[in-house]
Amino acid sequence: MLPLRTRMKSHLVFTLINSLIFITLSMSYFDYLPANLTSLDWSYILIATAGQMGLLGGLLGLVSLPLSLIKSTLVRLLSTSAIFALALITLYSDTQVFAQYRFHIQPVLVEMIFSGGIVEFSVVNYLFAGFLILLTFALQCGIYWLILTRGYDRFKLAGRYITSLVFICVLATHVIHIWASANAVNSITNFSRFLPLFYPATANRLMLKYGWVNEAELAQRNKLKINNKGNLSYPLAPINYQQVKPTNVLFIVIDSWRHDSFSAEVTPNIWQYAQDGQVFNQHYSTGNATRAGIFGFFYGLPATYWHSFYRNRQSPIIMDRMQQLDYQLGIFSSAHLLKPEFDETVFVHVPNLRVRSKAETKAGRDIEITQEWLEWDKHKDPTRPAFSFLFYDSPHGYDFPEDYPNKFEPQVSRMDYLSLNNDTDRQPILNRYNTSVNFNDSLIGEVLTQLKESGELANTLVVVTGDHGQEINDNNQNFWGHNSNFTDAQIKVPFIMFGADLKPGVNQYFTDHMDLVPTLMQNYLGATGPAENYTAGSNLLEQDIDRRKWLILASYSDYALVNESSILHVSGTQAGYQYMDRHNCPKDGKPDFLQLNQAYELMRRYLE
Repeated sequence: MLPLRTRMKSHLVFTLINSLIFITLSMSYFDYLPANLTSLDWSYILIATAGQMGLLGGLLGLVSLPLSLIKSTLVRLLSTSAIFALALITLYSDTQVFAQYRFHIQPVLVEMIFSGGIVEFSVVNYLFAGFLILLTFALQCGIYWLILTRGYDRFKLAGRYITSLVFICVLATHVIHIWASANAVNSITNFSRFLPLFYPATANRLMLKYGWVNEAELAQRNKLKINNKGNLSYPLAPINYQQVKPTNVLFIVIDSWRHDSFSAEVTPNIWQYAQDGQVFNQHYSTGNATRAGIFGFFYGLPATYWHSFYRNRQSPIIMDRMQQLDYQLGIFSSAHLLKPEFDETVFVHVPNLRVRSKAETKAGRDIEITQEWLEWDKHKDPTRPAFSFLFYDSPHGYDFPEDYPNKFEPQVSRMDYLSLNNDTDRQPILNRYNTSVNFNDSLIGEVLTQLKESGELANTLVVVTGDHGQEINDNNQNFWGHNSNFTDAQIKVPFIMFGADLKPGVNQYFTDHMDLVPTLMQNYLGATGPAENYTAGSNLLEQDIDRRKWLILASYSDYALVNESSILHVSGTQAGYQYMDRHNCPKDGKPDFLQLNQAYELMRRYLE
């Protein structure tokens, strides 16, 4: 049995080696850094990475140090190796999440995965994960055994130098960041989002006190921060209504629907009905994720308000008005409504809300909600108006039934995100995606056929759109999916309205999801007075109004201001920003701060 002092020193050497592994693995985050970094930027990046990951490794070693008290070598080896293997697997998983979404593992992501129905893994994924866990555990056991058999003294001198170097890196990181934050050096402050659990120090007030700060830049930077802690003032004033003859309303939303996958080939049923309605070719969601897109769609406000509305359990004006008019409500969602918390926001006042489907797969759940809607539609009260919501999910998972006949070829047999890289051929993946959209179109065709054959289409406003887009490496930057940037691939969606005697037309002006609320309120629900009291959108059917030339979009943590030539991507945690062109490449110059001030005013207008 080894003395306690020897066991503790062996543990510290084991911690040191793992810290070096953490530093090495974290360099994979460098693949996603901007291309125009200076030597000063790279110096900071290397120092910060060594300091942060060395610090995290050291903290893990400190927390697990009591394991040195275990006298049994085998038990100590297995328990210590298990803890460090778990940490290493978590870090590797975070690098994979960051590669797909450009954010780190977050509690909301973990909640969504374990809540079911959001993220689904194949048997191959599980087998690979199991193999990786066992391999990592075996590696940790081997390292620990090597230290025990070779002796810690061999690592003693190197350990002192490396420990001192990590300490100096940690200190230098925070000093440099204090200076960069005070002087708005975004190339340095933006790096904070690349490392997990990295919150470098700031001291703007102290720097301002001694005149060591760019005051103008600091003032502008502070305007980027969102205040979502205030109480709501929604609507700003009571809404007056005139008497209306209620029109039935049907919202059909396809999760992750790309704007270029609305065509006669991919979506023949929707395309056919769209020829008799209004098509909006320059339409955008209010975000690059489901929560943001659905929020803007129902509330007519920027999705930066999500937290305020969620905390207040505030329902949308359009839902309140339809319930006031005694609408029958049919809510049919393939994915469940618990995460994001639509049961406590959009549909918070809907009685007996259907919150989840029963089928095992996304395709199965899409079939399920279609059949339920067809039955609901047949048996609803014909003397009352009806509102229904169909939310399809198959394209989100590139899913369709195995025996689905209308497939675009060649296509991948399944989606394996772990195998994707910047050199992956996107066409087979796009073909599989389009097959899933085509499958949804076939189900939507059943819905629309029943509406038409029953004669109800003439008195039903049908809106068909997506909650956000789905990038398939469109910009050749290794982005796959959504919730990772604000380029058109992730935010531009089809938007079609037909039925209810709408005249046909194709519109090329700039529109977004916020515009649906004033359209519905003013044209179908009898609202009078200024729409600004309850929405930031504009009536879609009024073509001659002066529309905004920019968009406010949100993800789960960040937000962006997008205009015709640029993207201002603001970190919700650090309030640092990236200024890019519409293809997510760094852009020279400064953002349009006049537009930003207008956007910021809009993002706080409905807060007290």
